[in-house]
Amino acid sequence: MLKSNIKHSNSEHIERVRWKKSGDKTGPVLVLFVGIHGNEPAGLKAIDRIADILNEKETEFGGTVYAITGNIRALELGVRFLDTDLNRLWEVFYTDKDFSLKKNGKQQPSEYGESLEIKRTVDQIIKKHIDQPGDLIFADLHTTSSQSCAFILLNDTLANRKLSRKFPVPHILGIEENIEGTLLSYINNLGYKAVGFEAGAHLDDVSVERSEAFLWLLFYNTGILEISDLKLRKVRKTLEAHPGVPDSYYQVKYHKLVDDPEKFEMISGFENFDVVKKDTPLAYEHGELIRAPISGRIFMPLYQNVGHDGFMIIREVSEFWLELSAILRKSPFHGLLKFLPGVKKINSRSYEVDLRIARFLVRDIFHLMGYRVTEKDENTLICYRR
Repeated sequence: MLKSNIKHSNSEHIERVRWKKSGDKTGPVLVLFVGIHGNEPAGLKAIDRIADILNEKETEFGGTVYAITGNIRALELGVRFLDTDLNRLWEVFYTDKDFSLKKNGKQQPSEYGESLEIKRTVDQIIKKHIDQPGDLIFADLHTTSSQSCAFILLNDTLANRKLSRKFPVPHILGIEENIEGTLLSYINNLGYKAVGFEAGAHLDDVSVERSEAFLWLLFYNTGILEISDLKLRKVRKTLEAHPGVPDSYYQVKYHKLVDDPEKFEMISGFENFDVVKKDTPLAYEHGELIRAPISGRIFMPLYQNVGHDGFMIIREVSEFWLELSAILRKSPFHGLLKFLPGVKKINSRSYEVDLRIARFLVRDIFHLMGYRVTEKDENTLICYRR
């Protein structure tokens, strides 16, 4: 059973902050999320181990760290979620679907309550530190249903790139275009740096070791904690990807969505970042064989009977493309996008694109400029500036 620092008062208020350590008030504030999915205990074990080490000795902290527990009830049961995925709810806040504003008396999924408590905790932390000079930085720790090296997920902003590049792991750009409602997207939309760390398979001991290594290196990279050269080499070695998996940037090129996870079966043996050729047999859905529609690397193959993301295929992004995008995002070219064929400006940060007119390189152009591209319908894209 996982050790927990969660406290329950007589009023049954749940204290979401699993661990906190403060130091220099002018330094950065780091907020960690662990256990957003209840079948992913590695992040909790890692933060508990580090808390034990740092609580036992006087350590000079260059900032403040909070660790927030995710889906508490699901963690107790060891399941991904009870009613709905806690990491798919976060884009409804401040929209007409915002369940936090509804008082209709209907029974809501348990994860709604969990998300509201997490949101309140995040709001309190931001309010407390908003006027301090240090950066507010967020990180969300996860594991996967398949075997995998460690990797980082990030919404493609220059600030997120700068942070993630300090880790010797593969980096997956723009995951929010394929998986909606994530906590990371919510944090990014608030204007803060946020990265997701995936340590490996759910119950592997190495996933705990990688989560610890990520946290030590995150403390070091953000200036919160100095560590020795020996420990620095050790944690970087723990995080290094398998041979044949470059620690560069990747982009999702294909996303297989699953209507009924009970009717989907991934063919065994695929691990994250395995190279697959076009037409490689990958899975069965309703008894029919699913083949790879393009060549690339397999990403997040579904080996559990929950969730609707069957698998993705990713490809490496060239350094030239990354450098060009960094230049263009700082340029005045944004003001010219509205003059492109089929492009209509919605407001200062978003555009609507008619694919019947704008047929070529639409996603590539808007990605270069730092926009998130989503489908409104089969003929229309909405592009939001991240």
